Order: sequence, then C-alpha cells, then structure tokens
Amino acid sequence: GASLVELPVTTAMLGKRRVAAGGGGFFRTLPYGFSRWAIEQVNREERRPAIFYFHPWEIDPDQPRVANAPFKSKLRHYSRLSAMEGKLARLLTDHEWGRVDAVAASEAERIA
Repeated sequence: GASLVELPVTTAMLGKRRVAAGGGGFFRTLPYGFSRWAIEQVNREERRPAIFYFHPWEIDPDQPRVANAPFKSKLRHYSRLSAMEGKLARLLTDHEWGRVDAVAASEAERIA
C-alpha cells in the first residue's frame, strides 16, 4: 500500500541532447562550471530541484588504491579526487540545498 516516489538524478539539456549532471564521476572530472550551469538550468527551466549525489570514497583523495585494477577502472575511480572537496564547498555555497525527504514529500504531493 505504500507509494513510491522516484527522484531521478539530475540531467540537463545540452543542445538537443540530455546529459548526466547530478554528480559522481561527472562532477569530479568535468569543470565546475558545467555542474553550476546544469543545476541552474534545471532550477530555472524545469522549475525543480536538482538531485545530486556522490560516493563517500570520492571525497577521500588518500584512499587505498587497488594495485592491479584495470587502467579504465583506475581512471574512473581515482581521477580528480583531490578536486572534490573544493568543488563540493563551492557547490554548497553557490546553490540553495534542502533535504531529500522534503523534496520527495513535495513531489508526492504534486503527483497526488
């Protein structure tokens, strides 16, 4: 009897193409301006909050490395870890943020 509210990770339109813009590896590897632009686009044009995520290991540049991991995995998991702290601090000050439970409740009310 419970309802399920889906809060998809933020995407933005780049020309005619929808691109991932809600955090994780994209946030780590792309310039900060892309994330700022994407969140502002979603807030302004789609009139909805951004859903942003990152994994806890992404804020630990000194995490242990898996020595024998394939090159592609190393590239995906370890690139720009040292940039995360500063980028997250900037993201928090550049935008207004709220709790996901409040966003979910608001979305549930909207579709009811």
